[in-house]
Amino acid sequence: MKKIQISNFIANWGIKEETAVKQLAKKYGINEKFVSIRKRALDVRGKKPKGVYTFHIEFNKETEKLLNQPHTKVVEYKSLEETIKEIKPKKIKPIIVGLGPAGLFAALTFIEAGISPIIIERGKPVEERTLDVKNLWENAILNKDSNPLFGEGGAGTFSDGKLTTRINHPYTDYIIEKFIQFGAKKRIKIDAKPHIGTDKLIKISKNAREYLLKHGAEIYFNHTFTDFEQSNCKITVKTNNGEFIGDFLILAIGHSARDTYQMLYKKGVELEPKPFAVGSRVEHPQEVIDEIMYGKNKRDDYGLPPATYQFAWNGKDGRGAYTFCMCPGGEVILTVNEEKTLCVNGMSNSKRNSPFANAALVAKVPVKAYFKNSPLDGIDFQKGIEEKAYSLGIPGYMAPAQHGIDFVNGKLSGKTISSSYKPKTYSYPLHELLPEFVVKDMRNGLIEFNKKARGFLSNVTNLIGVETRTSAPLRIKRESDYRSASHKTIIPIGEGSGYAGGIMSSALDGIKAILTILD
Repeated sequence: MKKIQISNFIANWGIKEETAVKQLAKKYGINEKFVSIRKRALDVRGKKPKGVYTFHIEFNKETEKLLNQPHTKVVEYKSLEETIKEIKPKKIKPIIVGLGPAGLFAALTFIEAGISPIIIERGKPVEERTLDVKNLWENAILNKDSNPLFGEGGAGTFSDGKLTTRINHPYTDYIIEKFIQFGAKKRIKIDAKPHIGTDKLIKISKNAREYLLKHGAEIYFNHTFTDFEQSNCKITVKTNNGEFIGDFLILAIGHSARDTYQMLYKKGVELEPKPFAVGSRVEHPQEVIDEIMYGKNKRDDYGLPPATYQFAWNGKDGRGAYTFCMCPGGEVILTVNEEKTLCVNGMSNSKRNSPFANAALVAKVPVKAYFKNSPLDGIDFQKGIEEKAYSLGIPGYMAPAQHGIDFVNGKLSGKTISSSYKPKTYSYPLHELLPEFVVKDMRNGLIEFNKKARGFLSNVTNLIGVETRTSAPLRIKRESDYRSASHKTIIPIGEGSGYAGGIMSSALDGIKAILTILD
């Protein structure tokens, strides 16, 4: 597929898509039927906000004259569907463990190739899972296999549903189109920072499941992966509710399947420690972030979306702190899957209409900070913080919280700030709960972020702890062909493999792995 790409086209913010297309076509004297919007970003510099557009134009005799214009280039790529058409048909029976983004798009890729996968999910269908999550948040009753981390849709279901990625790959178009097909708004196709929202992801997960079943996939919920055996180029996958025999085991287990990591280690699957990050959520009133990022009253005056941010501070020797998974108009949520642990995350619905904004504020944890003698040491490091947070004696999963300024100054906050966290917060010195080096780097980060965005650290900055599940604490070693370094019938993918993070990169990892198998 060959297109002409025009970038950095400036238009008024808020105009209709067809108006932007007409403006581009008129400026360059081409037929608007050849023009489509590739991406649209918001630029709030200057007095008035602007839309910054990237367009794709069909390459033909009429449009090739555009190549003499600035900000113009030819892009040529092969779609996923075109790639699969070139692959010779294969008769294989793959088994996928996990139905998060990586597992879902691995399954979809198999179906595109005419192969019906078996999908095993330890959790419940998303409708039942949602009830278990509600029971956890409202009644402090944990189902260890059905919660914000486990179940249909994966951990990303109870998040913001961000589809932002720095990966420039043609298969991301397929991922976006599938989300739209399953119920997402069409705007995610052009937004520079697309998001879906938890309320929509719940419906999308259900629609995706129905699509898989309609096209021949077998899905088994409430099946926890417990063991496997390899023989005669086949693999037997054992679960608490039965066994399955296939040609490949696709591991899309997510970053919190600690019992699965332990089983894989005992079975001799090659694992290695990797860096990750821990810290807390940082929460502000959304109006404060809007004013910091846009200016006073600018959001209301121009109908702008809730403001977002992303900051990073890099110290010496690989140390640093950063924000990620920013949830504008969102809430801080409880995300646990093990008894007597406490961990929080962020979530927002499609309208992003909560009065609060939150993000992970975390410090880098290098391997040398936790490694002793086992690739599982990172799990112990995470769990130690979570158990300490839980063991403070506060019932009902109440979370420790501290004013941001008091955290920086090493003081105990007298009162907690109003928060979106549902089970309630209580005042506690997070600087005594988190590891010393984490605290030091988070403090440096907060101070630097406040220099970049004056007001970020103020009397309404609230830290809510703890956040430890930022990414996988280890890596399932794999070769360039995506196969496990030690077991050639095992294909680790997604966040749980340690090679991806977030919905888009996990989904893309699943697609690319399956194409490698089929090639």
